[in-house]
Amino acid sequence: MTIELKNVTKRVGQALHIKPTSLTLQAGHFNVLLGETGAGKTSLIKLMAGLDPVAEGQILFDGQDVTRLSTQKRNVALVHQFFVNYPHMTVFDNIASPLRVAGMAKSEIQGRVEEAADILQLRPMLKRYPQELSGGQQQRTALARAIAKESRAVFLDEPLANLDYKLREELR
Repeated sequence: MTIELKNVTKRVGQALHIKPTSLTLQAGHFNVLLGETGAGKTSLIKLMAGLDPVAEGQILFDGQDVTRLSTQKRNVALVHQFFVNYPHMTVFDNIASPLRVAGMAKSEIQGRVEEAADILQLRPMLKRYPQELSGGQQQRTALARAIAKESRAVFLDEPLANLDYKLREELR
């Protein structure tokens, strides 16, 4: 999916946080935002994902204006630097959660969860809870949730930064 930002701005209170920004992220490619700490990379990701409102400008997905659409209606996934898992749910249920919200059939959920778990070597942990996992296993659970969802776009906000070197290299 091609994502286009047209003169997008973000305000925090009255302060301009993101100056007018235009860019195009090409479909079928890994697109990377680089910049210094505080440059606005995470803010742009949150705007594209629909987590923060756009003050001015437009966000287009394959030419369709999604600027005012909710995150759910954009069909995107976001994996943060700090893993976000539901502590009261097993690994299986954490991965399956967006699929259940979408009303997917149990048989399809089972298949997608198992496939994502296999990719990230989580199958032996599917019945465990997040507090029973290492940090790397928890981050892999968050990544598996994004993979299982099969979103139109997956935004990764430094998802490997807090992992040890060996695991970072393996996941890359």
